[in-house]
Amino acid sequence: MKKKVLFISEYLNPPYDEGIKKTVYNLFLDLDKNYDLKVICRHGFQKDNIHIVETNALYYSKEVKSSIKNFNPDSIIYIPFQSSTFATYLRLKMFSYLAKKAKVILIALQPKPLKSWQKFIVNFIKPKMAFTPSPALQNYWSSIKVKNQLIPLLTDLSIFRPLSENRETLRKKYNLPLEAFIISHMGHLNEGRNLKTLIPLQNEDNQVVIVSSSSTPTDALGKDSLKDYLVKSGIIILDRYIENIEEIYQLSDLYIFPVMKKNSSIGMPLSVLEARACGIPVLTTNYGSLSQFLGTDNDGIKYSNPEDFIENVRIIKNNLNPNYNVSKVSELNSTFYNIIHNEINL
Repeated sequence: MKKKVLFISEYLNPPYDEGIKKTVYNLFLDLDKNYDLKVICRHGFQKDNIHIVETNALYYSKEVKSSIKNFNPDSIIYIPFQSSTFATYLRLKMFSYLAKKAKVILIALQPKPLKSWQKFIVNFIKPKMAFTPSPALQNYWSSIKVKNQLIPLLTDLSIFRPLSENRETLRKKYNLPLEAFIISHMGHLNEGRNLKTLIPLQNEDNQVVIVSSSSTPTDALGKDSLKDYLVKSGIIILDRYIENIEEIYQLSDLYIFPVMKKNSSIGMPLSVLEARACGIPVLTTNYGSLSQFLGTDNDGIKYSNPEDFIENVRIIKNNLNPNYNVSKVSELNSTFYNIIHNEINL
């Protein structure tokens, strides 16, 4: 008999165009295939085992309470979209109370700042088991004696794979320059992602292309905004939903990840994994757990401080490696599934 797993998160609805949404959806697909699964979420799609609820900020309602008690799960997996906030720990404690016999597992993708009084309370309501791709969050959990493990994240290898058609054809499709050295970046269009460090690359005879996610804040748009500033520098910004986002990686010569601030991205940037799965070289800051899990990924990843981006782009241009298509990304998928399955099946 399959174990009963209750999967709780806020969003399970498309578009799946940023890291947390992708992680939730990919984990849902795996759990749905391997366990007797029920999902509780605020926003999702129609499926018999997906229960969309209206509830308060702490996820407490008669509907949630009855759903948990009636299902009587062996395990509860919770992935909060706001990651490891104080409210996350409160919700987790409530889930534990409503399913006293269930193993309750927290998966949080990045650290969030807590006030001193909140940290004091978390000591008494901390999770029994937690997973994260963020070394910073892992260090915090270890300091308060939470049983935890560092995990990689998932990449959909049926979508993200090396180019199978002519690169020029894809560049024509998106109206991008055919002969330029294209450096791409995917993600939120906000100040915390350090995007202004890409302007010198644009001025260095490259074409920088940024694809912004659907959750880009409104203050990053409009006149005199970050977007306006980047566009005036010559950077191309695609701020619409792109169904086949893998094609942007595949038409690129290089993928770049300039984020420095630990709370400005999830602990293992999925865009870096996706670019490598597509066989594209990556220039990135040494962010989160990338170097722990991927290292240089067969020389397909180069780590750099933003002030050295220009020099390192020149090096990459002059030393293009025919083995870029070889990546460890598929191994990370297996590692993730093995860790989660082992915890559920214990």
